[in-house]
Amino acid sequence: MNPKVVVTALSTLALAFASCGEDEKETSGGGGEKAGGGAAKEAVTVSEKDIQFKPKTVTVAKGGTVTWVNDDTAPHDVTKESGPGPKFASGKGDMKNGDKYKTTFNTAGTVKYVCTVHPGMAGEVVVK
Repeated sequence: MNPKVVVTALSTLALAFASCGEDEKETSGGGGEKAGGGAAKEAVTVSEKDIQFKPKTVTVAKGGTVTWVNDDTAPHDVTKESGPGPKFASGKGDMKNGDKYKTTFNTAGTVKYVCTVHPGMAGEVVVK
């Protein structure tokens, strides 16, 4: 095989892998992490949709923020149930369609939260 072709092919692969790595280092927005996995992010968004938090579990870096967005027709809220750090609550049923609630997590551990309007609507934030 021609050495120039091999070098070009290897260079192209190296650039492709390098750009993939850059995407993974992005630290804001983007809907959060799937349950139990992935690197901690600086900012994560959780959707309130179909009487569920989506995703149900997110991972955020210590000092990072989570923003909940009501993408549902039903009213919702976000209320801390357990875990490290201060209590937080958006207000019972105060989040209407399009409303957002944001909080910062400064203590490592797992924080469980619920929507007090809808029994069984629960999620968790893993702070690393």
